[in-house]
Amino acid sequence: MSELLKPPAVPSAILDFFSSQPDFAAVMGDMSEEFHQRAQISGAQSAKLWYWREAFRNAMALTAREVLRTPFRTAIVAFGCLLAVNAVTALHIAMGVYLFPFRLFWNPWEALPDQSQMNAFLVVQFAASLALGWIAGRLLPGREWALALMYSLVTACVAGIGFTVAVVFWHLRDSFAEVPEALRVLLIWEFAFRLGAFWLGCLWIRRSRSIHSRANDASQSSS
Repeated sequence: MSELLKPPAVPSAILDFFSSQPDFAAVMGDMSEEFHQRAQISGAQSAKLWYWREAFRNAMALTAREVLRTPFRTAIVAFGCLLAVNAVTALHIAMGVYLFPFRLFWNPWEALPDQSQMNAFLVVQFAASLALGWIAGRLLPGREWALALMYSLVTACVAGIGFTVAVVFWHLRDSFAEVPEALRVLLIWEFAFRLGAFWLGCLWIRRSRSIHSRANDASQSSS
């Protein structure tokens, strides 16, 4: 009966992101063997709970090893991607200023972009972050997960430093309440689109590389 029982799909899918690790097959083999032994001794429910805990423990360990593999290079690539996204954002805003100079410069708090311009701004954020995540993932094969985590950390640090500088030197805290609600929502969505699209680009190339590698292994084993 336990031989027919399969490990939970969700933790298996989480661990599958680390399939490029050199000892991934050994880790999965040991977990599968232990899972079936526990299913025979303690029952299926207990074995599944153990598999969930073990999957997250191994995922954390594999994540730490991937991050520590080349931390400085990963951080440099992540910071470069952040600069590139900011450059695309600045170019998009500059084009908007050039096309609508009076509307954007006359009174920026009252002359906000309309909904179509906001949507276009978010599309640019998503497309640029997705493309850079995909490109960065190709530059750091086997470290896409670490790259996505590092990009999130770098983005949060840069945003925190920028906000601190603005509060200390420009007294942003006193004028933050005057910022329109629509603009605050737009900034929140921009942050979410940036992170989400970059993660999607990194994990997309990681997943495609894993599928390609398994297809090659299957063809070699069949031949």
